[in-house]
Amino acid sequence: MSVARGRFIAFEGGEGAGKSTQAQLLAEALRALGLAVVTTREPGGTPGAEAIRNLLLRPPGGEWTAEAEALLFAAARADHVARLIR
Repeated sequence: MSVARGRFIAFEGGEGAGKSTQAQLLAEALRALGLAVVTTREPGGTPGAEAIRNLLLRPPGGEWTAEAEALLFAAARADHVARLIR
């Protein structure tokens, strides 16, 4: 038995641009058409990526260096892709 591949739709923009609102509206519209929808976010979307999100939003001991922040984002995305998106 093969699993049909769906569509991957991403909303890009800065904080407060309305990405979550637009994603929710699109998900509701697609569900109204009878389509199955999975919504997620980055960083986040899986338990591990959500833990990393919390570290990014509330860094222990002050701000992250740019390199450390980039690595945390990369780790969150890797977990998200491996566990949910693929």
